[in-house]
Amino acid sequence: MKRSVAILSSAVLVVALMTGCGGKAEEAKQDPTTPANQTDGGNQAANDPLVQFPKLTLPYSADQKAVIVEYQGGTVTGQEFEEFLRVINFMNPQQGTMIEIADSNSLKAFAREYTATKVLASRSDDAMKKESKELAEKTFEKIKTQYMGFLGKDEAQFNKLMEGQGVTKDMIVNQMDLINQSINVMKKNIDDATLKQTYDSMDKASRTVASVRHILISTEKRKPEEALKLSNDLVARLKKGEDFAKLATEFTDDPGSKQSGGLYENADVTQWVPEFKEASLNQKVGEVGPPVKTDFGYHIIKVENRKEKTFDEMKEELRANSLEKAYDNFAKNELDKLITKFNIPQSKNDAAEKK
Repeated sequence: MKRSVAILSSAVLVVALMTGCGGKAEEAKQDPTTPANQTDGGNQAANDPLVQFPKLTLPYSADQKAVIVEYQGGTVTGQEFEEFLRVINFMNPQQGTMIEIADSNSLKAFAREYTATKVLASRSDDAMKKESKELAEKTFEKIKTQYMGFLGKDEAQFNKLMEGQGVTKDMIVNQMDLINQSINVMKKNIDDATLKQTYDSMDKASRTVASVRHILISTEKRKPEEALKLSNDLVARLKKGEDFAKLATEFTDDPGSKQSGGLYENADVTQWVPEFKEASLNQKVGEVGPPVKTDFGYHIIKVENRKEKTFDEMKEELRANSLEKAYDNFAKNELDKLITKFNIPQSKNDAAEKK
């Protein structure tokens, strides 16, 4: 799990739902391996939208009263762990896929994440609890609205969906409430003044976003001198007034920007390789620069706009990064000392891996 479940904000979970749902349905529609005599399944999906939201199949079995994790001050039961996994699947179907293929070590990681959430939430005060519950209720309504969009705004279908998924409104709200409480506990020491200090200490590149069009002429399948010649020819054509987007669509070897006419819009420049980043930071806006060589080949770059983000524009991003660091610090320095025993049920995927 790249990002801790414990600090997924409600807003992120809603976005995860939006991007995750429907993906399975689209894959089913486009799966070229589906035999022609199995088209009834496709018709079923079209007639019954609930088909695209199958119930999570847990890769293990455990008694609801069994103790999955023991930690100082509490336990995680089989029922709690199952509810946690089913709610995560409901809010983020992509995570659900990871749960279904999880081996015992991955299940342990999920259990550790949930234990962290419970421990942190136990440190919340009354004000935090009140705020967290109210936010959880509001977020449930947002998630419901999104699902209703997939279900033709049919509330009966939504209720049937929850029943089929093995979740209830109370389960979903309670899990989000715990997550929100854990976030609020960590937020307590992350005030605006601290974030401003972080902002002021950042270099210019870390605060800069740019919209950049580029054409990559790869050296993977052509000699470097051939790539450079083609790059220079394209630069000359662009300076004579030819359309950048059109040439990018025709010539670029970058699949990530081919369909957008070579455009990466409002992107953090720090994500790019050093040579590309430097050109994005320093090249004159609106002009086509000379080919820039990287390990990928030669890039023809045009910076369409560039700006340094203000503190207010970066504040929530900085807060999220600080939450990540706070959680990592808690996990490394406290969590494993608090957990006294794992009783993780064996995953059926363990046997599959040994074959």
